[in-house]
Amino acid sequence: MPLWTNAGSFPTIGTAFDGPGVSIVARLSSTFSPTLLNEFVFSYTTDHIILHDTGAWQRPSGMTIGDLFGGNGNGIIPGINLVGDAYGGGFGQDPGYIPNGIYNSNPTYTYRDNVSKIIGRHNLQFGAYAAFGQKNEFGGELGPGSIPGYLTFDASNAGLSTGNPFADLQLGYISSFGQQDKFVKYYNRYKIVEPYFQDDWHITPRLTLNLGFRLSLFGTYREKQKQAFNFDPSRYVFGQTTVNSDGTVTGLGTDPTQPVSLTNLPNGMVRCGVTNGVPVSCMKGHLFNPAPRIGFAWDPWGNGKTAIRGGYGIFFEHANGNEGNTESLENSPPLANAIQQNNIGGGGVNGYTQIGLGLQESQLPLSVNAVPTKAIWPYIQQWHVDIQHEILKNTVATFSYVGSKGTHLNRQTNFNQLHSVSSTDNPYKLGEASSSSDCGPVDPITNTFPTDDNGVPTDASTPSGVPIPYPGFGVLGPAVNLGIAQCGTNPDIFRLFQGYGDVNHLEYAASSIYHAFQTSVRRNIGRLNLSAAYTWSHSIDDSSDRFDGSFVDSFNPAANRASSNFDQRHILTFSYVWDLPFFKNPGLANKILGGWQYSGITTIQTGTPFSAVVSDDNAGVANGLGSSSRPDLVGDPNAGFPQVPLETFGPQFYNAAAFAAPQGLTFGTAPRNLLRNPRRTNFDMALFKHFKIKESIGFEFRAEAYNIFNHTQWGGIAGDSGSAGGAGNNTLGQDGFLYVSSAHNPRILQLGAKFIF
Repeated sequence: MPLWTNAGSFPTIGTAFDGPGVSIVARLSSTFSPTLLNEFVFSYTTDHIILHDTGAWQRPSGMTIGDLFGGNGNGIIPGINLVGDAYGGGFGQDPGYIPNGIYNSNPTYTYRDNVSKIIGRHNLQFGAYAAFGQKNEFGGELGPGSIPGYLTFDASNAGLSTGNPFADLQLGYISSFGQQDKFVKYYNRYKIVEPYFQDDWHITPRLTLNLGFRLSLFGTYREKQKQAFNFDPSRYVFGQTTVNSDGTVTGLGTDPTQPVSLTNLPNGMVRCGVTNGVPVSCMKGHLFNPAPRIGFAWDPWGNGKTAIRGGYGIFFEHANGNEGNTESLENSPPLANAIQQNNIGGGGVNGYTQIGLGLQESQLPLSVNAVPTKAIWPYIQQWHVDIQHEILKNTVATFSYVGSKGTHLNRQTNFNQLHSVSSTDNPYKLGEASSSSDCGPVDPITNTFPTDDNGVPTDASTPSGVPIPYPGFGVLGPAVNLGIAQCGTNPDIFRLFQGYGDVNHLEYAASSIYHAFQTSVRRNIGRLNLSAAYTWSHSIDDSSDRFDGSFVDSFNPAANRASSNFDQRHILTFSYVWDLPFFKNPGLANKILGGWQYSGITTIQTGTPFSAVVSDDNAGVANGLGSSSRPDLVGDPNAGFPQVPLETFGPQFYNAAAFAAPQGLTFGTAPRNLLRNPRRTNFDMALFKHFKIKESIGFEFRAEAYNIFNHTQWGGIAGDSGSAGGAGNNTLGQDGFLYVSSAHNPRILQLGAKFIF
């Protein structure tokens, strides 16, 4: 199968995947009386993930490349990431994520006891549900890179790059090399207990009231071996740690005179369950989470032809291991360390031999995760009201309003992002873009521009000649932001939490809202069953997923509020099942030609949204977790435009002239998820026949056709986490910007047979 990777995949390296699983269910039902029933259910499930690299993943014996930790990267070739406009927007491949063995197992034990009791007009259900979960796995790859290392070649790094990332790869002009020192196995645990009660109260024969209550008692995630380490800003001592001009760090340990270790944690880091005052989950628990529910069903005229229903409920979510809990703290320093060395080689120097040179005894900035120090559980409020009516004989129509609101949803931001330049301090004019030419006058002999010892340009100016303010050595200002954006300045020197690079802050602070009008019609005509359904909806949020990297500014998450990544405004489906009325008389013809069933489903749906982006950090804030920036919106993306054929691409879907390079040192004005992927229209059909041989013996035959008319259905252009995604043709200035380059499957015919005995 393709390589499991954080970059791309090529045929040269693949992944051998094995995923055995076990599932056991035991059920005990007891009837104590005609009105009292008890059911107990126990279940055990587990699955395993076993991964091995295949192909050319081992380092050749003559490969000369340095390491930040030694050990030759466990004999695995380092990953590569080519960033820039060339080669369709860059590419990459990273085999280091694969442990070449057992990676994961997640045994889960659940218990449920449910009592049903009828008392007069009350149908009561009460009981409890309990879950005890485990997640035993090797820590994955941290951002800078895995054990073999991760090489980035960035065409926008003007101080180092040739302008072509593939040429940089050949010459050894390395924008960054990140690596971690070891794989660690983690053992995460959690417990959930939820008692519940529900009363279906038949007030009258025409009115039923549903009253329910669920108490979600959530235990926090914890790492059994106390191997989790969290970054807590409240414990960071400002002024103790500094980043030097060469990128090394001084005074990072709690005791700044000693090197970082398990007993001398980095400044601001705590060990869950070990550091004084820090619980084993690294957060204070929040046990009681009440979740009431109420609903009703009403037959207004008592003739059984009309029903009005409604309901409201609160539902708490314990969240999964990818969110703000100890599982997200896997591979945290100092137990597992990942560091990044920037700007290696260049100017005729092969950077591969310079990796780690002179840094073996030096401390480089750390990249870490930070989870909340107090548990806040996400929850969703759901409500609906619908009217169902028999509009004709054998025809039922339903009209519904459905809504939901998500609160305390998980999102990621960067604790250590730099502040952007304010609009009043920005020297760039509206419509004036920045580039590497702005870094200052280039010396024809050294081919360099004036900088201070931190690599900040001191004589930079805008294209219109306005000087870029240089606030002084070590002071954050427009020259620093420009240096990071265009001139190769190391951002770690200017970050708030010195000694750290990106600090991935996982917090339960996002929110969402969803409104929908839903309607459906069902009709039975003899042997023909017809149904149609239509949904008109809109989902809005400021983060659609824990891994949603669509944000551009960690200091302004509200600016990211827009249509959800998975939002689909219109969905229309039409389905049918027809028992063919031919050869119904008993006999040979009936056995062979009769009893066929014809069915199908037609779906028409609008596409999911996506954002237009630019490839470089235009604002110069070093947000390594979200999107770099977005372009400026200067026109109507839906305005008419000529179709210009582009080799290897399909049609262009939007007006590319509506976007321009963003004003220098800004995030761009184009909002998140402004555009939509192509809609999809699909027809699937099937024929089914059951051949009865004896009472208990039979044979089934099925012929299925997907996309039966072989209609071209264009694939997605782009999409962030939580969406259907796409080819990624949403980067301004790259080949194929706003073109489609993929399609959904052509017609697929499938034949199946089943022998029943």
